[in-house]
Amino acid sequence: MLQYKEYLRPTTIEELFSCIKAADKAYDIVSGGTDLYAKEQERLSPMAIDISRIPALSDISLEDGWVKIGANTPVQQFIENAVLVDQVPLIRHAAIYFADQQIREAATIGGNVANSSPTGDIIPTLTAMDAVIQTLSMEDDQEVRRQISILEFIQGPGRNVLKDGEIVEAILCPVLTGYGLAFKKVGQRRSLCISTVNSAFMVKADPAQKIFEDVRIAFGAIGPVPQRVSDVEKFLVGKEISEEIINEALNLIPADLVKSRSRIEYRRNVVPNFVKAGLMEALAELGIAL
Repeated sequence: MLQYKEYLRPTTIEELFSCIKAADKAYDIVSGGTDLYAKEQERLSPMAIDISRIPALSDISLEDGWVKIGANTPVQQFIENAVLVDQVPLIRHAAIYFADQQIREAATIGGNVANSSPTGDIIPTLTAMDAVIQTLSMEDDQEVRRQISILEFIQGPGRNVLKDGEIVEAILCPVLTGYGLAFKKVGQRRSLCISTVNSAFMVKADPAQKIFEDVRIAFGAIGPVPQRVSDVEKFLVGKEISEEIINEALNLIPADLVKSRSRIEYRRNVVPNFVKAGLMEALAELGIAL
């Protein structure tokens, strides 16, 4: 149980920023709160500001080829909500492996992003999609928004570019169609595990299904920030789809891609295996068997 000296539950954006102003930096923003349970009790702030009752932070909408996903959206919704399943199916692949349903009902996409953990399972999917984080703050009684790419937003373990008094309002994901998808993770337990390595894959083929038209590969938990394997992506685009070409691409994985402080050799062994398996699974989803 999370224990705070004060626990506030604003229901509007205006109330939220009044609470933030009154707290004078000594507060935790809480929605699902699942990431905070792992904190030691003494690391909790004196005050919690629970944003879960603010309807504006739960909106899901489609606009000009983008899906805007409110920060309060529970991870379980990426399995159940028809719009999210249809428009951002890659996140569903990760959500299936995200803890269990009880935790997925509480954990939110905004919390996963704001927590900025290298092991966050939603992070590689957002990285592969080139998602944008929309933040919200209040200056001189006016709402101020910033839009920041996921790779620029996360700065390190538990660190991001949020300023004092600024929150994650929404995640913006481009609608990307015609891709085969895959998500792969491994941890130290068989279930409910924290990822030792997690990864997301998107592959698009030409109409004849012979050529790699687009390839996106993203990894988390192998360093302080999420990473795209851009050398492999660039090499594959325009090449004939074959197992031989994929094997050739594995040689382009940078030797220093893994920047973790622990289990370095293990992670270095996992990465090329995941790249090959993830690409093959994504191709299989397109009906291309190698």
